[in-house]
Amino acid sequence: MRPRSLRIFQKRKGIYISPEKLVGIFWTGLVFLMAYLKKSHGYDFDGWDTTLLILWLVYVIGLMISTFFRYEREIGTYCGKLTFWEDRIQVDEENYNLSQISKLDFNPAFDIRGMFVNSMLEFTPHLSNGLNNVMTLELKNGQKIKCNFLQTESERLSHFKEVLTHYHKNGILGWLPLIDILGIEDYNKIQDFKKEITMANNTYSK
Repeated sequence: MRPRSLRIFQKRKGIYISPEKLVGIFWTGLVFLMAYLKKSHGYDFDGWDTTLLILWLVYVIGLMISTFFRYEREIGTYCGKLTFWEDRIQVDEENYNLSQISKLDFNPAFDIRGMFVNSMLEFTPHLSNGLNNVMTLELKNGQKIKCNFLQTESERLSHFKEVLTHYHKNGILGWLPLIDILGIEDYNKIQDFKKEITMANNTYSK
């Protein structure tokens, strides 16, 4: 059974405003300020207010269109790998033997880089960065280890059937989370998968 790995990502805490949003906020404030000064104090901007308004509209429309082709920003840093071995789970440089683990959980774990997110018209990018995935290890000593990880079309949990099924057989990954991660929804396929696991267990026990 070969090990499978995913990159760990540590999200940066706090509020982040992208440069394009800052430009938009500044430009919007300037447009409204000039409109206020013109209406309330009779300022004459010699047509610059109209020019600024047109440029602001072009920027806003362009920014909204560009969000459909841009990826969400990666706010944080990559820090090692999450590796699934036959006898242990490795989080960066720390190893946890299966005998130490009481429960393995992936929730949420369906974010894939490039996946289209949020169809509403807004200023945030609509292509996912694939980092909104969380693994939680609950150890028998009560300790919990959490980390975010990257999933792409080629490297994702649904491709790790062998090792995840092995974890299910060892009692650390539940049945429903397993078939959910593997994307098995059809009733007949679920029954076939159950038989596959049962046959494998019987063969192993002999």
